[in-house]
Amino acid sequence: MYKWRTPPGTQNDGTFSEERFTEWLQKVKAVCAESGHLEVALVHIGQVLIHTPPDPDGLWIRRAVAAALNDREVDDMRAGFSTGTYNSRGVHWVDPTGKPERELAQQFQRKADEIENAGFHRFAVTLRELAGVYEREAERIVAEHREEES
Repeated sequence: MYKWRTPPGTQNDGTFSEERFTEWLQKVKAVCAESGHLEVALVHIGQVLIHTPPDPDGLWIRRAVAAALNDREVDDMRAGFSTGTYNSRGVHWVDPTGKPERELAQQFQRKADEIENAGFHRFAVTLRELAGVYEREAERIVAEHREEES
């Protein structure tokens, strides 16, 4: 179980510094690229970025973090974000109607639309893929429930 929940850039008083986040990320990328650990570092960073606070302008995630997740060179960080998001749900009751999964699919589709409208197209693709995972999970749950009833 991962216990790292405080996104880089979070200050002692709980505020978020986009400048500190960006500086930290650039340093980590440089050090990890040199040591050969960049891929795994980006995955772990992506997983903690699910805890990033909203942007003051109303976007559901800080723009500096969305920009970092949108970068062409960080597929592993986007994958970590997706995995971290999926795993953050934890243990849950399986509703045979698939309704909770469909609601999550809609939620991530809305987030993807909002992120794409803000100009973060690669990150939007990741969120749409996550929405698709939840939609397919809903379909699987409903199909399994039908089989059990017959």
